[in-house]
Order: sequence, then C-alpha cells, then structure tokens
Amino acid sequence: MKRIDYAKVGESLFTDVLDNGLTVYYLPKADYNRTYGLFTTNFGSLDTTFQPVNEQNLQTFPEGIAHFLEHKLFEKEDGDVMYKFGALGAQTNAFTSFSRTSYLFSTRENSFECVQLLLDFVQDPYFTAENVRKEQGIIQQEIQMYQDDSDWRLFAGLLANMYPNSPLAADIAGTPATINAITAEDLYKNYTTFYQPSNMNLFLTGPFETDKMVEFVKANQAGKHFTKKPEIKRQTVQTTEPISPREIELEVAMPKFALGLRGDDKLPENPVKLFEYKLSMSLFFGLLFGPTSQLYENLYQSGLIDDSFDTSFELDRRFHFAALTADTENPQKLSEILQEALKSYKIDSNFTDDHLELLKREMLGDYLTSLNSLEYIAQQFSSEIYGELNFFDLPEILAALTLDKISTNVERFINEMKPVEFTILPRQI
Repeated sequence: MKRIDYAKVGESLFTDVLDNGLTVYYLPKADYNRTYGLFTTNFGSLDTTFQPVNEQNLQTFPEGIAHFLEHKLFEKEDGDVMYKFGALGAQTNAFTSFSRTSYLFSTRENSFECVQLLLDFVQDPYFTAENVRKEQGIIQQEIQMYQDDSDWRLFAGLLANMYPNSPLAADIAGTPATINAITAEDLYKNYTTFYQPSNMNLFLTGPFETDKMVEFVKANQAGKHFTKKPEIKRQTVQTTEPISPREIELEVAMPKFALGLRGDDKLPENPVKLFEYKLSMSLFFGLLFGPTSQLYENLYQSGLIDDSFDTSFELDRRFHFAALTADTENPQKLSEILQEALKSYKIDSNFTDDHLELLKREMLGDYLTSLNSLEYIAQQFSSEIYGELNFFDLPEILAALTLDKISTNVERFINEMKPVEFTILPRQI
C-alpha cells in the first residue's frame, strides 16, 4: 500500500491495488462523523460496442444498457438493496455518466457493514427476464419525465449536433425502443465484461482506522473468486462531421441558445500536461466570458444575456468539448459575438496576468471549500483520467499555470475545434 501526504491541503491518501486488480483509495478523516463510499466501474453510456468476454468479435448493445444495469444491480432475489442500507442507517444511490457507473453510500453508523454491503451487492448480479421487464417500464417513465426539461433538452440537442451518429448523441438512459430491446443475457454480458475488479475502483473516506478498513476490504475481496479477464476492447467514439445549426420548439418563454466547441481527441498523454490542459481551458473561458470579464458585462448590460449564461468544459479520454449556453432574445447575434471573441482572444483586454491571478485565487478558494464535501472528493477520484495525479494535486498544477501556458493550450483547442449551434425556440401557437 502506498501513502502520499498532501501538505498543502492537510490530507493523507492511502492507495492499494489488490491481488484481483481492484484499486482502493482510503482517505481517513478523523474529525468527521460520516463515512462515505463510492464503488466505480469504468463503464458508461459510451460503451455500447465492445468485445464481450470469451467472444471473438465486437458486439453492439442497445443504448442505455449501462444505466439499465445500474438500476438492476440494486434488485436481488431477496429484495431491494436500498432497504438493506436503510436498515443500517445509511443512504445509498448510484449514477451513470458517459464513461463510468458509480454506486455509493453515506452513513454515520455501521460503516464496516455498509462497506461490505456495497462490495457484495455490486459484485453479485441477479438478472431475470421478469425483473428486466419490470425495470423497462420504470426507466421508460424516467425517460419521459425529463423530455419537457428545456435545459436538459438544450444540452442533449447540442451533444447530438456535436457528435452525430455516436453514443454521445444518445440519451444516457436510452430511448423507449432501446430499453425494450435489452435482455437479461445482454446485462450479464455487459456485467461480466466491465464489472471486473481490474476495471473498477473503490474510494472510502471517513473517521475509520485505516489499517482495520484495509484488512476488512482485503478479506472481503479475498473471499470471492474472480477469473483474470483480458483487457477490454471497446470501440472509440466515432466523430463524424457535426451538424449545425439546428432548432426545435418547446414551451419556453425565451429562446435558449447553446454554442458547442468540439475539441480534437488527440489529448496529451502526460498526466501533468493533461491536467494543465483541463485547468487552462476552464480558466480561459472564465477570462473571456466569466462574470469578471468586460465582455460578460457588456452582454449583460445590452440584454443579450441574463443570469442564465454559463460556460463549461468537459474532458474525457475519448472526447472533450466546451459549451456556452444562455437564454437570449437574439441567439444569432450572441453566437456571432462569442465566436468573434474566441478568434480574437489574444487582444482581449481581459486576457491578462492580473485577471488570471484573480481567477486562479477564485478557483483555489472553490477547491478548498469543496474539501469539506466527502461526496465531491470521492467523485473526483472515480474518474481516474490523470494517471498518477489526482484531485489533491490541483493546487500545485494550478499555481504553475501562466498566461503563456494557457495560451499554448488554448491555441491547441481553438485551431482544431468545430463550432456547433443548437437553439430551442418558443413554441408557435
């Protein structure tokens, strides 16, 4: 087991790789009264085409199967796992993203029992034709619930424009048609392929004694038999040319506009460079378009944007993009201004060392505040895209960023990016 002390944030992280390949992170927090666990597999909605274990060819499965499997793991022959956590005084949940699925618990008591239950229920699948049919109806209702959510439809529409004919264009939960196509056999094939310990990680934090928790987890895993699985062969995201612009009509009071900037997928292999790239782009959009920028003030005062204006930057090993969204009466004019600002960022009055230092201090302040959230810390560790680096390395990477480094990373992004627009208009009566 390896221990790393992070003096700048006052944390000590213990990392262990078990004999079965499972990576476990232990973050003891003696002054907390709650234990939090997150068990994650590197398997998400993008992973619909892959080579199943013991098969020779790639196979494509229905969209939404990772999310469906997440739901089904809670149901066992002897009842719903959520009730078992409740009996221990714990809360539990799960979530599926583009590239991972995570299961979690949070508790003030019975922490060892909760860790055991988390490991045991995730590592013991129970799928039948009957319980699959029951879940199909439940998830179809869930899908329908947010079809009228205009913010969700804006983001989903933008993704479909940026990555047409790819899993990124599909809803993480799938569609009623794809959900109906899922079988118990499909679920077992996906489970056997992706829910192997070497493709998973466990993060535990709370007021436990580290040595006791380490031995407890080891004993739990040693009591289970996992055959060694080959490296997973999965299809990469197919990036055909984006579609732009596109519009739909919904029941909204004002047009909702999204400008997407699809990045090139050739990301830095070096973990430090990759971390720098992510932070550089986040800071860049703050410099140009954040609330402390002159452009934001001008757009706000002119009425082109309101408090809904937002920027985000998403980075995964298989894709990355920026999204700028706003409620606006003039989507076309706003798009022109934003794209012109991107082209001429080097002469922008806000692209300065002083402004950068201000944003770096704000980012560091937000980061230090986030250290109070066990849930947030755990979720940062579940992604594992920075190799040996992790969430606690952020202050050091951030401190070393200069305007020149940011400019180099920005040039890389802007030279290859593909702008995409998507708009939701008020429904015409």
